Amino acid sequence: MLSVIYISVADPLIGEQDIAALLVQARRNNQRDALTGALIFNGHNFLQLLEGPADKVDACLAVIRGDPRHSGMVEIRRRAIDERAFAEWSMLYDPNFSGHDDNLSRLAASGRLDPQDALMMENFVALGRRRPQGAGVAD
Repeated sequence: MLSVIYISVADPLIGEQDIAALLVQARRNNQRDALTGALIFNGHNFLQLLEGPADKVDACLAVIRGDPRHSGMVEIRRRAIDERAFAEWSMLYDPNFSGHDDNLSRLAASGRLDPQDALMMENFVALGRRRPQGAGVAD
């Protein structure tokens, strides 16, 4: 099996309805293709971990690369795996990933999620929670 993590830049006009449609499509296709993973949207960028049979992961990534809802897709980690980290989820997603911090910690503690992957995901989520410099500061 193969596990890949990529990041990309979201279309600036993407909205909650677009992401909801993306998730319906991803979950349906992932279930069909025996893929699992997690999608994180931090308000500007996507990070996705996708895992499953190598040929199915690569075919899915080829489709994702052509999706106009994002650009600048870069794989940041690719490796063979023996066990899935996100076996329970066809595509785990939660706005701001706030409801799943404990899931990431639990998966990392159990050894199912590589600690470096967990740290990368937690940092990506944290970037989306940061307020821009000067936000909320009166002039």
